[in-house]
Amino acid sequence: MATPQEQLDQALAVRHQLLLGQAVASLQLEGRRVEYAKADLAQLDTYIAQLRRQISGLAPVRNRVRYVVPD
Repeated sequence: MATPQEQLDQALAVRHQLLLGQAVASLQLEGRRVEYAKADLAQLDTYIAQLRRQISGLAPVRNRVRYVVPD
């Protein structure tokens, strides 16, 4: 199994390939192949951010829940 740093390196390489104009780029993730297209850049960026947080030891980002009490 690849370390988080190796996974990050792969994800950044895939992102680079897509930005250079490659139609589809893929990476190996826990024994399975994941393909990304240029339309999937936002999803890939989210994955990269998760890996960076994991490597740095920061807690995962959670959406805030707000409760509104009607008048």
